[in-house]
Amino acid sequence: MVNKLVKVDFFGKMLLRIGIALYMWSVVLLSFKFDKENLWMALLMAYLVVIPGLSLLHYRNAKTGLIGGIGTLLFFLASSIVLIVTDLSANVSWTLIYLHIIKDILLLFGSLILIGESLKEIVKDRITAPFPK
Repeated sequence: MVNKLVKVDFFGKMLLRIGIALYMWSVVLLSFKFDKENLWMALLMAYLVVIPGLSLLHYRNAKTGLIGGIGTLLFFLASSIVLIVTDLSANVSWTLIYLHIIKDILLLFGSLILIGESLKEIVKDRITAPFPK
């Protein structure tokens, strides 16, 4: 019974990690157009391509998963702030503002879960590592 619960937890976190990566990659594909004159846009695109990849590498190395989790947390935090500011400047109703930012807030919470999972793996690796000779 416990093994099945652990498998469900593992599978759910794996799907969350893959879903966040796919969402960030779809932001790049659907929102940005490559423009050679905007260096900051190219840097943002590179960030949105590399960070989800680091998050997916959690299963190889928990430290890279931690870096990817922190990167996704920062992205969704910044995205929420930008959406609030732009919606407030456009005099959008509060219900629409809520609907615009709720997905970013939920993905931010998902990033926190993945950061915790990576930290847990790092601690587990340290505890179970053999003593140096």
